[in-house]
Amino acid sequence: MQFARVDLRDDLARLRASRVPADRAIGDNFLFEERICDDRGTDFEQADGSLGSLIGLQAFYFAVRVQGIRRDHVPVTFVAINQDALYLADIEPNQKIVRLECLDDILRGTKRAFAELAQAMQPGRRDENLVTHIVEQFALYPGARPAFMAFKSEVDADLKQADWLISLRNRMGLGHYDPAPGQRQAFGLMEYLVKDVIAEWQPLESRGAVRPFAYPTVLDSRPSCYFFPSPRDLASSFAVDLDGPGRKPIREMLHIRITYRPHHLARVGELSGPLPPVGLVAARDGHLERLRKDSGRADFGAVMNGEVDE
Repeated sequence: MQFARVDLRDDLARLRASRVPADRAIGDNFLFEERICDDRGTDFEQADGSLGSLIGLQAFYFAVRVQGIRRDHVPVTFVAINQDALYLADIEPNQKIVRLECLDDILRGTKRAFAELAQAMQPGRRDENLVTHIVEQFALYPGARPAFMAFKSEVDADLKQADWLISLRNRMGLGHYDPAPGQRQAFGLMEYLVKDVIAEWQPLESRGAVRPFAYPTVLDSRPSCYFFPSPRDLASSFAVDLDGPGRKPIREMLHIRITYRPHHLARVGELSGPLPPVGLVAARDGHLERLRKDSGRADFGAVMNGEVDE
């Protein structure tokens, strides 16, 4: 991704020169991004000319143009201006999707303890009233933030483990979920179908939502060192495995926000801090090598890593 604005180019150079791995990763992601067309890049740069900070502008753009403040907002992620990142292929409607949702805010807001919800989720003793009450709270979140998702068939092995939550967190590259020592974070595993997403998208088609699914780009989330853009010539995007490159990476996509139903909440769990530290540089380097191999582009990301002078 290239910038016309000098202040953004200067700030990008500052990020890439930083000794902080997370800052360098965020800067690298902008250089690595290949799915942003000229129109979307212009839309980003013109979002607020007073923000010379690249991270600040990214956060502002996400809040206004991607997430929005209204539930009926149509994210720029799924409109024609994002043409190079729209996922145009059809997906089997009955294919299962999974997503992790942090439940901390909901539990605080409803004054419920995680232990209550865990009890209500017990097989054969499921308390549908409590489950429904919890799930309905998602509809109260402002805006229409696109949802990162994975296909259930690709994480089946993780879901079968006793420590399924930490395994899934690492496999899906969700490093921002990192409870401090002595703290706990609660999560719900949401399971639903591709056709649920399509049904939510169809009423929005007349309002400019061209497709219900898209490749994630650097502009479609808040600044994150755990995200990694995919080459434009790969048919999929892939999550960075926080455990390193030893396993086959899983595909990740974005879809239109859906209205959760009680049956979508499949299981719950908690992460307890501190978690084992993530080797960010090693995880990203290993991910890059895998993308180079899969795309057949040995020089992919060379400029990003300083292997070729700009």
